[in-house]
Amino acid sequence: MSMRSGFVTLPDGGHLAFEVHGNEHRGTPALLLRPLAGAMALWGEFRDVLAERLQGIAFDPRGTGPSSDADLTATTRDMARDAVTVLDAVGVSRAHVFGISFGAMVATWLAIDAPERVARLCLASAGPTGLELTASGLKRGLELVASALVPGNDASAHLPAAVLSERVREDQPERVRAVEESAAADPPVRVELAKHAIAAARHDARDGLGRIAAPTLVLAGDHDELLGEAPTIALAAAIHGARREVIADAGHDLTLERPAATARRVAAFFLEGEA
Repeated sequence: MSMRSGFVTLPDGGHLAFEVHGNEHRGTPALLLRPLAGAMALWGEFRDVLAERLQGIAFDPRGTGPSSDADLTATTRDMARDAVTVLDAVGVSRAHVFGISFGAMVATWLAIDAPERVARLCLASAGPTGLELTASGLKRGLELVASALVPGNDASAHLPAAVLSERVREDQPERVRAVEESAAADPPVRVELAKHAIAAARHDARDGLGRIAAPTLVLAGDHDELLGEAPTIALAAAIHGARREVIADAGHDLTLERPAATARRVAAFFLEGEA
């Protein structure tokens, strides 16, 4: 599988690290947007399986990996504009867009504000706003973020694995270790993690969801302990023509718990538009 990487210069002088996988594929590529505190290295198996059928474009948003720091007032809508800059830099006028959790919030604004750039849209593990968590999910999320912000505490390196479902943490310790090792190689800076958490909490796309024109698939895990099912149902209902599907035996981060199955479903949906 071919891959190229580099940096995109932003209009304000900042920069974003990016990678393009599967350069040999023709047709519409897929832009991939990760969850909170998730560097693009965490795409792993999901990216590799998807790249067997589609070119994949990934980048580290501001405040992640080697990319520039995020502004204190950064929003998910701002990050969607950065995504457009990435597409411009790699010469892609129109892409399928997959976003999960925090990445789905960014993808939502991309589809609302730049509809001409989005061929098909897949939103996973997200709702219309950023504060739609189960009671246990909110408690767990606050504990994780608070722990990561304690000086000297390396919990931020374990945040991606911490969102895995209880079932996976108990039954697949090797998967948890693999995720933690990938995350620890490039852990989020605490202050940048806080900026992303604030941006996620402020996310509210309800007024714009009706303007999304791209064919849309909303994905959910049947064991999502953080979000539950109601927000993804509401998101699908608010987008004209959207359909919602459930990935079996998966928690909040479908791409970490069921990477191959999720990648195959996303690829199949995107390629419906290529026929």
